[in-house]
Amino acid sequence: MRQHPRVGFTGYYGMRNFGDDLFGVLCSAAARQYWNAEPLLVGPPLQGAKARAMWPAALPAHMYGAPGALGKAARVVGFMRGLHASDVLVMGGGSVINARESFRKPMMLSAVRRNRVRLAAVGVSVGPFPDAASESAAADFVRQFSYLSVRDRRSYELARRMGLEHIVHEGRDLAGLLRNVAPVHAQPTRDEERSVARIGIAPCRYQVRTDHPAPTPSQWHDAVVHAVTRVASRIPLEVEIFSLNGHPQHGDEAMSQQLQQRLRERGIATDLHAYAGSDPLRTVAAIRRCDAFVSARLHGAIVAYLCSVPFAIVDYHPKCRDFADDIGLPPDLRITGDAHDTAAFMHVVEALLNDDDARARLSPDVYAQEAQDIFQCAPWSTPSILHTRTSAAPA
Repeated sequence: MRQHPRVGFTGYYGMRNFGDDLFGVLCSAAARQYWNAEPLLVGPPLQGAKARAMWPAALPAHMYGAPGALGKAARVVGFMRGLHASDVLVMGGGSVINARESFRKPMMLSAVRRNRVRLAAVGVSVGPFPDAASESAAADFVRQFSYLSVRDRRSYELARRMGLEHIVHEGRDLAGLLRNVAPVHAQPTRDEERSVARIGIAPCRYQVRTDHPAPTPSQWHDAVVHAVTRVASRIPLEVEIFSLNGHPQHGDEAMSQQLQQRLRERGIATDLHAYAGSDPLRTVAAIRRCDAFVSARLHGAIVAYLCSVPFAIVDYHPKCRDFADDIGLPPDLRITGDAHDTAAFMHVVEALLNDDDARARLSPDVYAQEAQDIFQCAPWSTPSILHTRTSAAPA
């Protein structure tokens, strides 16, 4: 491989999702820092990502995430350009090792067979799979990879059972790299002089899975509105609603606006932070300014954790549970199918604001240190010091 390999990162970048765009920014910075590589972004440009975007400059960026045949054709063009330009193509972040069909897979395998590119994945989840056949097909695909760094313990154990032990590394979520590779201006401190507590709330437009009991969005929205209203009757506070997915079809902005309106009608000062795409580090800074955070979006919760903002997570998907388990988040800070009423949210809000012990067992400092190994354990990494994994399990 050349001295400065060209590393293309592919994911759901450019689709107006905060977590996915953050992956693109962090992967670009980490490739330069740990791999001495020239990063390429398979998608439109992202603010804060020092990488060459594979999206044609003459075309509008919003076309990349457009629905229908036009949007798919745009993504195919961007992917072909990125694949052709890369020495290593990396699936960077997200729940991407799964049973879903993708136009990317056959193109990636064809390039590997012709010795055009090496494949890898970093900061990803594996599965869950609906059946053994889907799991086997995914294993056949990933066996063509040179490196696989997963973001949670469940994915690591599943990958080993799938016969991928020769390439799998038990890593962390890519967001763990924030402290090490993100620009300093993305991490301002909270205003210690502010006398009014600020609570961040990040909803998510999801459907309850049959294999993972959870409250519906409307159920927990009702409960959190009632809980915050009761707390606000006793102490001054303000709320900021975070719409972390701005996709016009699949995004959260409409429900975020509804939550904002309901709280304002109850006399609570409520702002709306709507992520519209391209600048995820600005949203990181906004989350960091909160005193407490309640999130259904996984990366709202992860970023709050890494910014040392006390947080609770709405456990609507296995990936939320996996993260909560890995860091040792107390059960009473998880909103679940069994605990999502007003009383549960009253406890959550009061604990986050007043209880210094309402924290995950694993320190975010340790998590951030270990996240560096996502890149440092790759076979083409520049020489570096690796870190020993710390368990969040109680002694």
